Amino acid sequence: MAMEKEWLSALIAHETVELVLAFNEGGNILWANQTAADKLEYERDSLTECDIKQIFRQEFRNADVKPFEKLQPGELQEMAAYRQNGSCFPVRVRAFSGKEEGIRILLAEDISDRKNMDLRSRKIRQDEEENIRVRNDFVSNVTHELRTPVNGIRGHATTLLDGVDGEQKKTVELILYCCDNISAIINNILDYGKLGSGKFTIEEKEFDFYTMMDRVIATHMAEINKKELRLNVEVDQKIPQFLVGDELRLVQILNNLLSNAVKFTMIGSVGIVAGKTKQTQDEVELFFMVKDSGIGMTQKEQDKLFQSFTQADASITRRFGGTGLGLAITKQLVELMQGSIQVESEKGKGSTFSFSVRMKLGKSGDAGSTPQGAYQSLISLAGEPQQDQEGDFSRFGEPANKEELKKRMDKLILSIELGTWDKAEVLASTVKELVKNSDDEMRRLVLRMEMAIRKSNYQKSIDACGVVKEAIIKRVGEF
Repeated sequence: MAMEKEWLSALIAHETVELVLAFNEGGNILWANQTAADKLEYERDSLTECDIKQIFRQEFRNADVKPFEKLQPGELQEMAAYRQNGSCFPVRVRAFSGKEEGIRILLAEDISDRKNMDLRSRKIRQDEEENIRVRNDFVSNVTHELRTPVNGIRGHATTLLDGVDGEQKKTVELILYCCDNISAIINNILDYGKLGSGKFTIEEKEFDFYTMMDRVIATHMAEINKKELRLNVEVDQKIPQFLVGDELRLVQILNNLLSNAVKFTMIGSVGIVAGKTKQTQDEVELFFMVKDSGIGMTQKEQDKLFQSFTQADASITRRFGGTGLGLAITKQLVELMQGSIQVESEKGKGSTFSFSVRMKLGKSGDAGSTPQGAYQSLISLAGEPQQDQEGDFSRFGEPANKEELKKRMDKLILSIELGTWDKAEVLASTVKELVKNSDDEMRRLVLRMEMAIRKSNYQKSIDACGVVKEAIIKRVGEF
C-alpha cells in the first residue's frame, strides 16, 4: 500500500500541468517533474544538475540573495522562468517545505497565455477608447457645424413668416418647427458627448426657484392647451426662494420630463409636483414628480428606459420621434446633482417620473419666504385641481369616455369653423384615441375625418364630423 501511494504521488507530480522543482538550501535542483523539463527545454537528468538561481536568474541577480530567503513557504510570487536557450516566460510560484529539513518544493504555473490575454484585452480597450474619442470628436465637430445652416434656415424662415399667410404660412411654420427639432437633437448629442467624455461640469449660480418654475411651466402651456390637457401644479411653499446650483440643467431635466409627459398624453392631464425633503444649514434636497395619464409602459419597457439611444418601444420612435437620448442625459444630469431618478408606470394608464437633487442655499433675500407674484402665476396656470380619475377614458362608451368625446367633438367642429387647422388636427387625433377600443367601422370613420382635416378641406371635414357624431350616438346614445 505504501508503494502504491509513492507510485501515485510520483505519477501526479510528473503529469501535473505545473512545474515542480525540489531544491536544497544551496539552490541545487534535486528533482524536477517532466512538465518542468518540457517547459524549460531541458533533459530531466540535466535539469537536476542546474541551480535554481539559473532558472530564476532575474530574481537572483544579486548574489547575496539566498533561495530559501527569496522563496518563503506559502508566499505566492510572479517571476520569469528561463529556458535553456535563454528565453523566458512568466510563472506564478509557490514554495513548500519538504519532508526533510533543508529541502524546499517549488510549484510554478505558466501564466503566459493569461498574460498574453491581458495584453490583448488591454490593447482592445485602448483601441476602443481611442475609437470612442475619435467618434465623439467627429460627432461634436459635425453637430457644431450643423448649427450654422440650421440657424441660417431659421433666420430666413422667421423673416418670411411676417409676409405670408394661408398655406405658405403653414409651410414656413413647419420649417421653423423642423429647425427646433434639429436644434434639440444637436444639443442632445453635444450633451451626451460631453457626459461620456467627462467634460461636463455642473455650474453653481444663485437663482430664483419660483421664477424658474414659472418659466418651465409657461414653456409647455401652448402645447398643453393645444391638446386640451389639464395641468396640475403642486409646489411646496417651504422651498427657499433663492438656491445655488445649475439652473440651466435643472430646467433641462424638468423640460425633458414635461415635454415627454405632454407628448405621450393625448387625453387627460399632466402634472408637476415640487417639494422639499431635507434641509441643513447650507443645503436643501428637492424632490420632483412629473405625472401624466398617457400611454404608459410595461415593466420590460421601463427596464431599458434610461439606456442611451433606446426608447421604450421601437413604434414610439416611428409615432412620436426622438433620438432616445433625452432620458439617458436626464439620468446622468440628476446623478451629477447628487440625486436619483425613478419611474412608475402601467401600460395605458400613464407614468410618474420622480427625482431628487441637492442644491445649496442662496444668500439673497429671505430664504424661507415664497414670492407671492410668482407663486400666484403657477396657481393660475394650474387651474382647478384634478379630481381623482372619474373613469377610464379608454373604455369606449363609459361615462368618462363619452364626456371627453363630446367635449373634443364640439371643440373640433369649432376649430374647423374658425379655420384653426393645427388645433383641429390635434383634436382629431385625440378623438381617434378615444374610439380606439370601438369597432373597426367606427375607427375607419374617425380616420377618414382625420385625413380630411389634415388636408384643410372645410366641407369634407364638417361632413366627416357629422358622420362621426352620428356613429357615436348610434353606439353609445346621446352624449
